[in-house]
Amino acid sequence: MARDRSRGKGEFSALGIVLLVLVAFPIGIFGYQAWRAASAGVKIVEIVARAPEQGGFSPDRLTLRAGETVRLRISSPDVVHGLTIPGLGVNVDEIYPGKVVEVDVTPDEPGRYAFACTRWCGLDHWRMRGVIEVTDLTPRPPSLRGKGVSIPPPLVGEGAGGEVLPGAAGEIPLYQQLGIDLDAMRHAAQVTPGARPSIAAGAALNAKLPQALTDSAQRRTLALADAFQTLRDDPTNAALSDADVWSLVAWAWLKDVPPTALARAETLYARDCAACHGPDGKGKGPAGLDLPGLTKMDPTLPKGPRDFTDAGGMLAASDVLLQGKLLRGGMGTGMPEFGSLYSDEELWAMIAYLRTFLFKP
Repeated sequence: MARDRSRGKGEFSALGIVLLVLVAFPIGIFGYQAWRAASAGVKIVEIVARAPEQGGFSPDRLTLRAGETVRLRISSPDVVHGLTIPGLGVNVDEIYPGKVVEVDVTPDEPGRYAFACTRWCGLDHWRMRGVIEVTDLTPRPPSLRGKGVSIPPPLVGEGAGGEVLPGAAGEIPLYQQLGIDLDAMRHAAQVTPGARPSIAAGAALNAKLPQALTDSAQRRTLALADAFQTLRDDPTNAALSDADVWSLVAWAWLKDVPPTALARAETLYARDCAACHGPDGKGKGPAGLDLPGLTKMDPTLPKGPRDFTDAGGMLAASDVLLQGKLLRGGMGTGMPEFGSLYSDEELWAMIAYLRTFLFKP
C-alpha cells in the first residue's frame, strides 16, 4: 500500500513537471518575447559585429526616427568587439563572442551619427565604421499630404573630393577657413631641439610670450618651428639657450591644456591610434606596417603612419593642420577620419596629446 502511494506521488510529480514544461515554459517564453517587443514601445534592431575582414558591422547603415526609442541588440560571432556612438552617448566596452549586449537609444535630434568599433579586432579594425541616420518627418505641400521628407544634416567627413562638410553647428573647419591644403608636401623644420623640451623648464623661465603665442586662436595657426624662430629673434630672449627657447615653445603650447583633457586624449589614443602609430608614437604599430602612409604623397618617404616623435615633421605642422588630418583623414594613406567620432574638445585635446611625444612635462 505504501509503495503504491509512493508510486502515485511520483507519477503526480512527473505529471506536474510535464505540465510545467508544456504550459508554463512556453507561456514564459512568449511573455518575455512580448515584453521585449512591446515594453515601452521599443523596437528591436539587431547589429552583428564581425571582424572587418568578414564584413564588419551588419548592418552598417541604420535609419531611426527622432524621439523613437530603439533597443540595439549587438552580438559578435568571432572576436571581442566594442561599440561607440558618440553623438548618441552610447559606449559598449566589450561585446564577447556568443553574447548579446542590449542598449536602448532614443535620438533627440535628426542628423547623421557615426558609430565605430572600439576594440582592436584585426588589421583592418579602423574600417569598422557605420552611420545611423536619424530622420524627422517635415510637412509636405498639400498635394503630397500624408507623406514626409527626411532632410538630415551631413555627417562630418563626408563630401565630394574628400571635402569636410560643416558639422551640426554649421561651422566650417578652421583649416578650410584658412585655405590650408592638407595634401601639400611641407618641408621639415630646419631647426630642431637636441633633447626633449621640458614644459616645466619653460614655465620656470618666467618669460613673457608674444600675443601670437598667448592667444590660442593665433597659436593654433603657427608651426612650432616658426614659433621657435620668433622667440629666438626676440632680443629679450638673447640670454636664453636654444634648449631654453624650445622649452618656452613647449610651455606655450601645453600650459593651458587641462590634465583631464590630456587624460581623455591618452585614452582615445590608446583606443584609436596606438594600433597604427604605436603606443610610443613612433609609427610602428602592427596595424600600420603595410599602410601606404606618406608614400601616397611622396614616393621617397617611408611607408606607414606618421612618426609623432619625428621633430622635423611635427614641428613644421601647425595645430590647424593636424586638426584637418583628424577631421578628414589621410585620403589614401590609410588614415581614417575622426571628425565624426570626436567632439571639438576631444580633437584639440588629441592634438595637444600628440605634442607630448616631443615635449616632456
